[in-house]
Amino acid sequence: MKAQRTSAERVRELSLSLAFRTSNDLMWSCDHDGNILEVNPAFLRAFGYRREEVIGRNPRMLSSGQSTPELYGRVWEALRDPARGFWRGTIVDRAKDGREVPLHLAITAVRDVGAEVLGFVAVGMDMTEQLSLRTRVAQSEALANIGEMAAVVAHEIRNPLGSVVIAASQLAAGDLGEADRGMVMKLLRNESKRLTDVLAGFLAYARQPSLRLARVDLNALVSEVLGIAQSNKDLLRHTRVSMSLDPSLRPCPMDSDQIRQVLWNIVVNALQALAGTGKLSVSTGSEPGWVFFRVRDTGPGIAGRMQREIFKPFFTTKQQGTGLGLATADRIVKAHGGEIGVDSRPGDGAAFTVRLPWMEE
Repeated sequence: MKAQRTSAERVRELSLSLAFRTSNDLMWSCDHDGNILEVNPAFLRAFGYRREEVIGRNPRMLSSGQSTPELYGRVWEALRDPARGFWRGTIVDRAKDGREVPLHLAITAVRDVGAEVLGFVAVGMDMTEQLSLRTRVAQSEALANIGEMAAVVAHEIRNPLGSVVIAASQLAAGDLGEADRGMVMKLLRNESKRLTDVLAGFLAYARQPSLRLARVDLNALVSEVLGIAQSNKDLLRHTRVSMSLDPSLRPCPMDSDQIRQVLWNIVVNALQALAGTGKLSVSTGSEPGWVFFRVRDTGPGIAGRMQREIFKPFFTTKQQGTGLGLATADRIVKAHGGEIGVDSRPGDGAAFTVRLPWMEE
C-alpha cells in the first residue's frame, strides 16, 4: 500500500511538473520574502530573460513603473491576510528588451498547517496579443469606412476649396475696395482653417491608435476635463454642470490621453447641443468587469435613426465641425476593448456611456 501511495504521489508530481513546464500561461513561485524560486518557459519567453537571470531576484525587476505603490500595497495586504491570501488583477510589466507586457495576473499565498506563509505562486496570462488583436480589429473597421469616407472627404474639401479659389481670384484681380478685401481675407482664413480641420481630423481617424496603458484614476481624469470645460465661458455660457463620482473606483488600465480626448469630445458635443442653457452632468461608476463614465445632458435629444449614425465619420448635424469627434471616440474606446453607447429620446436629452474593461483586484 505504501509503495502504491508513493507511486501515485510520484505520478501527481510528474503531472504538476509537466503542466508547469508546458503551460502557455506564465508561472512562477516565490519564497516568503517574495524572491523568485522558479519560473516556467512561458515566463522566460514573455520577458526575454534566461532562468539564471531571474532566480533569487524580486519580481520588482519586471516593473514598468506604471503600477502605483498603492497597488503593490493592496496586493501585499490581500496576500498576507489569512482570510484572503489571494490577489487577481491587471498589471503592466516590462520585458528585458523594454517591451511592455500587460498581464492578467493571479497570485496565491502558500501556507503551512499553522497558516504561516511559506511562499507565493503566480499565474499570468500575457495580454499582448489580445490587445494587439483589439487594435487590429478597430483598425480594420476603420479601414472598411475609408472608401465611403473618401467621397465625403472630397465633398468636405471641395466646398471650402472652391471658396478659396474664388477669393484668391478676386484678390489677384486687384479691383476690390478696402472693406471687400478685408471680407475676402477673412473668408480665406476661415475656409483655410476649415480645410486644415477636415484633413487633420481625417488623418487622426485613419491613424491606428497606439495605446500606452497605465493605471489611471478615472475620477481625477473626469474632474480635470470638466474643470477645463467650465473655464471655457464661450462654450459653457449659462449651462449648469455637475459631477457624481464613485469614491470606490480604483485605478483602471487605460491610455489617459486618449480617454481624456474621448470624454472631451463627448462633453463638447453635449455643451454644443445645450447651446448655453440646461444642465450637464458627468458620473462615474462600476459594473462587473467594467468601469464607466456617463455624460448626460438636458438638450434636444437624438432621434432613434440618428443614434445609429452619430458614430460614423463625418456625420454631423452642426454647421460647424468635422463630424469626427464621436467617430474618433468610438475608435479609441474599441481599441481599449470597451463600449460606447447613447440613450436618448427627442426632447428628453441624451446620455453617452463609455465602458472600459476592468478586472477586480
